[in-house]
Amino acid sequence: MKLRYLSGLLLLATGLFAASCDEDDYIIATGNIITEVTTGEASSITAVSAVVQGTVKDLSGSASGSYTVGVYYGTAADPTTAGTQQLGSLDENGTVTATLTGLTTGATYYYATFVTLQSRLTTFGDVKSFVATDAAVVTMDATDVTATKATLNGQFSGIDGLDEETLVTGVKLARTAEGVQAGTACPVGVVSGLLPATTYYYAAYAVVGGVEVYGETKTLATAAQEMPYVDLGLGLDVLWAAYNLGAEAETETGARFGYGDATGMLLSDEAGDYPAADVSSTANDAAFVLDLDGNRAVESRMPTAAEIAALIAHTTQTEETVDGVSGIRFTGTNGNSIFLPATGYRDGAAAIADGNGYYWGGTIDATNADYASSLSFSGSGVVAGHSQRQLGFAIRPVRDADALRWESARLVCGDLEENGRMRIEIYNQYGAKASAPAVDLDMLTFQKNMVITFTLSGITGNLKEGAAGSYVAGLQFADADWYPSYWSALAEGAYEDTVTGDGTYTVSMEVPSESSGAAVFCIDIANLWNDLADTSLVKVTLDSIKLDVEEM
Repeated sequence: MKLRYLSGLLLLATGLFAASCDEDDYIIATGNIITEVTTGEASSITAVSAVVQGTVKDLSGSASGSYTVGVYYGTAADPTTAGTQQLGSLDENGTVTATLTGLTTGATYYYATFVTLQSRLTTFGDVKSFVATDAAVVTMDATDVTATKATLNGQFSGIDGLDEETLVTGVKLARTAEGVQAGTACPVGVVSGLLPATTYYYAAYAVVGGVEVYGETKTLATAAQEMPYVDLGLGLDVLWAAYNLGAEAETETGARFGYGDATGMLLSDEAGDYPAADVSSTANDAAFVLDLDGNRAVESRMPTAAEIAALIAHTTQTEETVDGVSGIRFTGTNGNSIFLPATGYRDGAAAIADGNGYYWGGTIDATNADYASSLSFSGSGVVAGHSQRQLGFAIRPVRDADALRWESARLVCGDLEENGRMRIEIYNQYGAKASAPAVDLDMLTFQKNMVITFTLSGITGNLKEGAAGSYVAGLQFADADWYPSYWSALAEGAYEDTVTGDGTYTVSMEVPSESSGAAVFCIDIANLWNDLADTSLVKVTLDSIKLDVEEM
């Protein structure tokens, strides 16, 4: 028997058909005809039907009667051997489209595009699958929204009869509307670890046999939170937060962050996607960019490596279980304490619950920038070390002890006692703005000292001819019990500065025992007001109010 091969050109010339008395005499050479067979996605899926597409290239020069195209489909994992053939159509781009009907609701169907030449040789694309369902999703409004939690739900229809292997439901959360479908997947119900005073975008979703169905994207805004802080007596003028960032109780893990991710939403497992620099008190510090501080002068931030080391060195650590949550209690020399719960960690999008605690510091490792400072604890103790930047850790914020916040716009300035002095009135219970003080009196508590820095403008070039040009400035203060009472800039315990023009100046005072609140709280600058040519040009701002600093 003489064996003959038909080339691709001969097949095209003969319409892909060769007559022979013996069919076994021919092998169809397809290499120059079919360059690609792929299986596409299913669409228009309902409970009983679907449209599937694929690609066959290149049959553009072949007679339509010389081939058939379509899909093989069925509930068996390999439809190419156990499936049903459904013929389809072929357009000028090589796209094959076939409509499947009579499907069983909730069943998983496997399908593969095919092409058959001259009823002799069939070639298949890859096998894909879908679930016969007319699932629909409605995103519900968020409820029970707090500073760090919200209840998120969806309504799901058309999913009856589907099992856990073919159905996933939940809510996706992001910081932008465009990022929702690629956002963080959460189960429906209470979502915790949100950041306070933050807007989130979310949508309920269902994944049915690999096909994602989304409800409408909606927004929620978490409430503001004023973080409570604890003085552990560490000697560094640093207070430690009572809770983790994204938590409202000491036992809650809160949010987990990659190093320097201020959003808490970055799930990359690549160190290069995170800052390779110190981040404490920067725009990459989640604690710093949030408003956690109410009426205070300084902002919360991530602890530095040195502050983590001091926390461990100057506290007693004991294992403890609080409300069923294990962790470590850090007790300072003054008897105050904070509880750090075991948090586990996140590696990319995967949460690892290993019973240990992991917390970020805000300092990059000086020898290997792939690592940053961290605090961790396990059964073997508490460690100040370094960890890979892409890992998701909790954050326990700190803030400096000068905790007072003020508003310079509420200052009263002038010759308020008609004695030629320039008085900067921060608070005076008898003053013009007694009902709207420039400082939070409830936070004005100190035991050793107070140091104030302020800036003046409109002085230089605005003095009368013959003016002294040098003026003593001092702090005048008495608390609600009229203690201590310093009524001159040179009084014992009050430290003055000399004003010579525009610039920044510092005044301070020491006290032998605790002072709280204020009756009169002013800065006086002797004789300056009398020497000003145009008092309307003078501006003053408070730069800092520091309480109980270590060194004056």
